Amino acid sequence: MMSNVCHTQRRFITQRPNQLACAVMLACGASSVPALADADVQGRITDNRSNLLTGAEVSIPELKLRRTTSADGRFQFNQLPSGTYTLLVNYLGAMPETRVLTVADTTQQLGDIKLLSASDSVEHIEVVGQSGAVSKALNRQRNAGGIVTVASTDEMGQFPDSNVSEALQRLAGLSVERDQGEGRFVRVRGLAPDYNAVTYNGTQLAAPEAGRRAVALDVIPSDLLESVEVSKTLTPDMAAGSLGGTVEIKSLSAFDRSDDFYSVTAEAGYNEQQSKTSPKLSGVFSKILDAGGETDSLGVAIAASYAERKFGSENVETGGSWDFDDGLEEFELRDYSITRERLGLALNMDYRPGSHNEYYLRSLYSRFSDNEQRQAMVAELAEPQFTGASGEAALIRSLKQREETQSISAIVLGTKQTHGNWHWQLEAGASKADEDTPFNIASADFEQEFDNGVGFTGEQIIRLNAPAEAYLTEGYALKEVEMGDTYTKETERNIKFDLSREIIQSSGSVTLKAGAKFSQREKEAAEDVWLFEDFEDAGISALSMSDYSNTTVDYGLGTMGGAIDSGSIYRLVSTLNREDYVDEVESRINDYQVDEDISAGYLMAQWERDNWQLISGVRYEHEQRDAVGTRYDDINEVFSENRQKSSKGYWLPAVVGRYDLSENSIVRAAFSTGLVRPNFEQLAPAFILEEDDDELEASFGNPALKALTTNNVDLGIEHYADKLGVLSAMLFYKQIDNFIYEADLAGRGDYADFAKAETYVNGGKADLYGLELNAIHKVSGFGNWLDNLLLSANLTLTDSAADIEWFDDGSVFSREVALPSQSDKTANLSLGYETDTISLRLAANYKSKYLAEVGDVTDAAYDVYSDDHLQLDFTAKWTFQRGMQVYFNVVNLNDEPYYAYTGSKAYNFQYEQYGRTFVLGVQITNW
Repeated sequence: MMSNVCHTQRRFITQRPNQLACAVMLACGASSVPALADADVQGRITDNRSNLLTGAEVSIPELKLRRTTSADGRFQFNQLPSGTYTLLVNYLGAMPETRVLTVADTTQQLGDIKLLSASDSVEHIEVVGQSGAVSKALNRQRNAGGIVTVASTDEMGQFPDSNVSEALQRLAGLSVERDQGEGRFVRVRGLAPDYNAVTYNGTQLAAPEAGRRAVALDVIPSDLLESVEVSKTLTPDMAAGSLGGTVEIKSLSAFDRSDDFYSVTAEAGYNEQQSKTSPKLSGVFSKILDAGGETDSLGVAIAASYAERKFGSENVETGGSWDFDDGLEEFELRDYSITRERLGLALNMDYRPGSHNEYYLRSLYSRFSDNEQRQAMVAELAEPQFTGASGEAALIRSLKQREETQSISAIVLGTKQTHGNWHWQLEAGASKADEDTPFNIASADFEQEFDNGVGFTGEQIIRLNAPAEAYLTEGYALKEVEMGDTYTKETERNIKFDLSREIIQSSGSVTLKAGAKFSQREKEAAEDVWLFEDFEDAGISALSMSDYSNTTVDYGLGTMGGAIDSGSIYRLVSTLNREDYVDEVESRINDYQVDEDISAGYLMAQWERDNWQLISGVRYEHEQRDAVGTRYDDINEVFSENRQKSSKGYWLPAVVGRYDLSENSIVRAAFSTGLVRPNFEQLAPAFILEEDDDELEASFGNPALKALTTNNVDLGIEHYADKLGVLSAMLFYKQIDNFIYEADLAGRGDYADFAKAETYVNGGKADLYGLELNAIHKVSGFGNWLDNLLLSANLTLTDSAADIEWFDDGSVFSREVALPSQSDKTANLSLGYETDTISLRLAANYKSKYLAEVGDVTDAAYDVYSDDHLQLDFTAKWTFQRGMQVYFNVVNLNDEPYYAYTGSKAYNFQYEQYGRTFVLGVQITNW
């Protein structure tokens, strides 16, 4: 064939796709070339600076086909019928592009199709900075089959976010749970982190924490990633394991850049609580090489990140120790000093010997280490008190010191192959996570008794009132030292195969897809506990706190006095024989192992015609579980193995659809089903049987728990602006079966003769429904500084209801509660200003109060709530030379504390303040 492209026409005004198609067909219909056979069409979408454009829509209206460009900007149509067609390219922020091509008997390589900016004031498409980051995310979101929210690496860089969790809190429908003021776990649409899945390039990430399935995303530095995509609707080709959504972490690839790439970042941080400098250094490098006789066929990408953050917090908490009739029974002052280190490494390789073959390797290693020291003063009041009163009390000075290390590693190896209209993918993945807290001080306690004069003032911030002797070290005597050593490991291994075939019809295209996946998951937990006491009997003469103190606690919420030296405590216990102080019950009862084998298969079809797209299918998952733990009979002082096995299958149908009302407006609807398996802590078959005052008491896990299942309904509309922006509204409803809560089974069934039998049980149904609103607008048309503004806002309104039950005096009672971790309102607001050299952004993140835990099943007054939280963050960037940038961040600009309360705000459960963090950094990139 002479040429596969008979004409190219670039439009500089926005028109509807069908109008463009008619115009082009009239212009070149006479020059069409007779077809010989079916053939492929391939190309790549870039801007006029050769930057790759992800998420562009490429369509052929005559065949009712469309593609979305991948991260490398590429698209491919396979086995097109011979003929002359129109190729349309649409990308938010760019002018539409049209090409007319003739399909014949050879593959058509269209090369790079360059798009021009849709803005009158900007001559090139924004692919970096605030507008570029938003454009990348919105284009991927617009062209997705289901309801997704995307954060690209560039967008994560527009906020002062140090990890993946904090970056995700900016997205519609998402919020985070914090640890020491830093985002840790992600909630999707009001559902707790354990109800959401986290995957790395399709492989389920293992969770490092004992007892949980939720992945702590603060372990993973955001520097190592290309994007994070949150799927809020589930399709049959997605593994089960979420009720709220699936967080898919996508790694960088060398082919995501049009040329060799590097980026180096260095910064220094400062926290008000600690007054110490925190360094960070990260780098990314990618290169495309010739290999196997093919040009530009091998891509190598490497990323590394190291950060050390020195910070602290000041805390006062009651832990819910309220007697509402008589007052407060106990409270505690705490001062934290923490050094947190993050190390992240990623190596990714791609080999593409041809346009129909791809082989890839994705790897990730991330380590998160906390060196934490907690100084505390505990006030145990002899009689409950209200604020302003005083009386007898025991004051305990306590120290906790530990170095805890969490690590997550993952590796994915796979291939994608295309043969005509057949596509198949084979992939194997493995992930490992562990949490190691070696020999550490769980608590070192010194006690002093006071006959009078101890009390408190305040409500949210409780302040200790005590005699002057309470703040001196001499009066405190060593009571006990508890040491611990814990280790948890989780591994996940899987292999999957997907096969699909596209069928092109006059009425549209149908893609049939089927696949299978086999995975193994193992969770192990081990703990050793030593309780050192009766020191005089062991010949220890240094029993005063003054023997173990050489500094003073810098406590901003009041006065605490001298600090306990951790080195002195370690030296003390090193002189004693550990074997004499082993707490055998605590050391064995928390050890367990849970093995899960999951076999899954699915069938689905995707149908496209004109403005319609419909995905429908079903997934089947079968699980086998083997759980082993320890049973302890305290009455007879006997340990025994407790093993439970189970087997269960689940059918998970789904229907997901979209209808394009116009070029820029989309209606989405979906019905899907999902499931979440119980936490390992809930499943662990530990069992303790005790007798107290001739009454039987038991506490135990429940391996017989059923998985939580849900029916989900979604309906919404999105409208995208031609230049850059979106308005969207999404309604969602979830009916959850078998939700899990902690209950006392005493008086019922096998525990009819027990005074206490605490475990986890399945409830009935729970309902969650809500509305998700999102608006992004790039200001334009003013011809002045206002055109540099970018506004972003989202609001998620949710409500939920579930019934919990208890048994009392022969009758069953119940009450309604909200689902834990569900805020009625979650919102984000950001205002950005950007020129070629200056970028400023102020962001606000808000979540309303939520139920943190059910304090007493029988009494709502003891439920614990986390209060409203509003945090402001600010970032400023100055590009002093192309590819060279200086930035300044302020985290928690408004110094927002964390507050939780029991029943009502007047009853402190926990108050903690973190101070502001300031960051100054420089970034060098070869854009």
